[in-house]
Amino acid sequence: MGGNAGTTRLSRHIRAPRSRVYQALLDAEAVQQWMVPDTMTSQVHSFDAREGGTFRISLTGEMTITYMLVDAGGGTMLTGVHENLPPGVSPADNELGTSMAIDKLAKLVEER
Repeated sequence: MGGNAGTTRLSRHIRAPRSRVYQALLDAEAVQQWMVPDTMTSQVHSFDAREGGTFRISLTGEMTITYMLVDAGGGTMLTGVHENLPPGVSPADNELGTSMAIDKLAKLVEER
């Protein structure tokens, strides 16, 4: 792999003065609005708008999770269905994360 692995570059002409674009890059509320795909929401956790500063945001897609519980063999059969996975989340990654979460759920309720 070359030195640019994992890097993207995009240019776009914006019909607004440079000062207005610059301000939108430095305003946490503005960043929360524009730095998110239309199907997602965002939350700003930290924002240091200095040259060389950093920011941290979470992007969240709206997903529907349905859990079905059925009595089974002295316990419970839990089935979870995740619909409308957010962009960038593969079904395999979601399945792994859900499996890990369900393992933690089982540990929590089985310890009682």
